[in-house]
Amino acid sequence: MNLVRWTFAGRGKIRAYFDIFPASTVVLSKIKSYYFVQNVRWNESDPIVDREALVEMERIINREMETLDAYNERRNK
Repeated sequence: MNLVRWTFAGRGKIRAYFDIFPASTVVLSKIKSYYFVQNVRWNESDPIVDREALVEMERIINREMETLDAYNERRNK
C-alpha cells in the first residue's frame, strides 16, 4: 500500500488517500504524539477495508509525519 496524498484537515486531523483505496478518504486524528485512523469514508468501488489495512495506514502516516517511534511505543505497551 502506498500513500497517494494527504492534507491537514484542521484540529489535529489528516485526510489521506491510498492507492489500494483511491475513492475512499481516510481521516486520522492525532492523540498525544502519533496518529490513528478515526474513520474511513469508504466508497463502494473500493475493496473492503480490514484491520490489517488500517494498521498499515497508521504506520504509513506516522512514518510520513515522523511520529513512527511514538506510534511503535504505543503499540508495544
